[in-house]
Amino acid sequence: MVELFETEVECCKIVSEEVENAVILEGSPELGLIGNILGWLLVEELDMKQIGHIDSKYFPPLAVLYKGVAIHPFRIYSKDNIVLFLSDFIVPPIVAYDMANAIVEWAQRNNSKEIITFNSIVVREKTQGVAGAANSEEGLKRLGDIKIPILPFGNVSGLSGTLLTRSIIKKLPASCLFAEVLNQYPDPRAAATVVDVLNKMVNIEVNAEPLLKEAEEIEARLKELANTVQGEQESPAYM
Repeated sequence: MVELFETEVECCKIVSEEVENAVILEGSPELGLIGNILGWLLVEELDMKQIGHIDSKYFPPLAVLYKGVAIHPFRIYSKDNIVLFLSDFIVPPIVAYDMANAIVEWAQRNNSKEIITFNSIVVREKTQGVAGAANSEEGLKRLGDIKIPILPFGNVSGLSGTLLTRSIIKKLPASCLFAEVLNQYPDPRAAATVVDVLNKMVNIEVNAEPLLKEAEEIEARLKELANTVQGEQESPAYM
């Protein structure tokens, strides 16, 4: 029987197996749902195993159905020295600080190598694809070595931003990858741009094609809807 360990702070609790010397990835849904979309891709493509979950009375009343089975809305997965913290809801601000501390504590106890989070930036027109930020000069240099533009100014919202700051205290390397999005709607194509960067950073081979296919299907439906609305507007009115 696999032994589960608990990491508990004021408003949330991590219940999971221990995984030593892993890279931690964090995916929670901000604008464009980048972290959530990318996280689900990793689960499917890498055939990741669920090793635990995070629980809190402050979470929304929610269960997630996966292949017909109810699962925790905030789960922890692992495969080949990669640990993924994956949420299917926006983490409430009241929980973010304590949750970040709990994740960093878990990472420190397990001698984790680094934390990589996912977020987004809203742009008027997509240009460079992915930008990055880090919690140290060494982290910025690493991003620069793989030709990732650095986001020089701005605010990093949500759990990913809090993880960047709380990890500094524990001297744990952390970085954030930002996909360009045009609005708040789910953007699989934007999430796909992060895949190539993550492959280089973590030395994995994840195929972004499923996201591109999903993006084409969404775009086709939106185009069909736009044509339908335009046709209705152009139809003559009769009294």
